[in-house]
Amino acid sequence: MAVKRKATKTNSAKYDVDEIINRGGKVSADSKYQSNEESESEIRFTLRIPQNLIKKIDKDRKNRIGNISRNQWILEAVAERFN
Repeated sequence: MAVKRKATKTNSAKYDVDEIINRGGKVSADSKYQSNEESESEIRFTLRIPQNLIKKIDKDRKNRIGNISRNQWILEAVAERFN
């Protein structure tokens, strides 16, 4: 049986190094200094609330006309506090 040489991959795509460098990008340190528009974006985090406070929030939500989520109620309460 004849032994064949293992096929080698050839890099058919030729890259222009200067083009890649000049394309640029965002340095991770720059991401700390966001513009005003980006700082207005939504931030998600976990909030721990005692059970007795949740019961009070839910009671107040049920007394309100319409159906409002717990999250929306908390957002409105925070906005009311800071306005």
